[in-house]
Amino acid sequence: MRFSVYQESKKGGRRVNQDRMGYLYTRDSMLVLVAGGMGGHARGEVASQLTLQTIASIYQRDAKPILPDPTRFLEESVLASHRELHRYRAEHSLPEAPRTTLVACIVQQGVAIWAHVGDSRLYLIRGGRIAERTLDHSRVHHLVQAGLIEFQILPLIPYDGFARLFEGS
Repeated sequence: MRFSVYQESKKGGRRVNQDRMGYLYTRDSMLVLVAGGMGGHARGEVASQLTLQTIASIYQRDAKPILPDPTRFLEESVLASHRELHRYRAEHSLPEAPRTTLVACIVQQGVAIWAHVGDSRLYLIRGGRIAERTLDHSRVHHLVQAGLIEFQILPLIPYDGFARLFEGS
């Protein structure tokens, strides 16, 4: 498998960069990860790092040289990361688990399979056009999907937070 990777991250107005990116590969499979600590919540950089480490560890264990069931891998590794964040919370006596968004993508046998949580996005580009992209897990986005508000008014709506998928619920 031939590929190239470009990574860039900017911390913006935050004191600490909470973004983490990584990739692992075998000769026939590749895992690409992006995680971003959730603004307004403590230790987002820890959540992002633990999430990447947990998923990467499972990939290294299971991809021999491909994952037998990439969909199951994504489900199980995301849940393992969730449990790891709760373990960290308990170990450090925190009132809540650190929080992160996530995109995890497996590429093998000519197919890309992904999972995502929150507003970290994956774009699949074909022929210079966006063929697919992940959709945010936010209350506002769900209102757009349900046809209750128009996409065009999104810039007028204040940030509403994200569904409680990867944040201790």
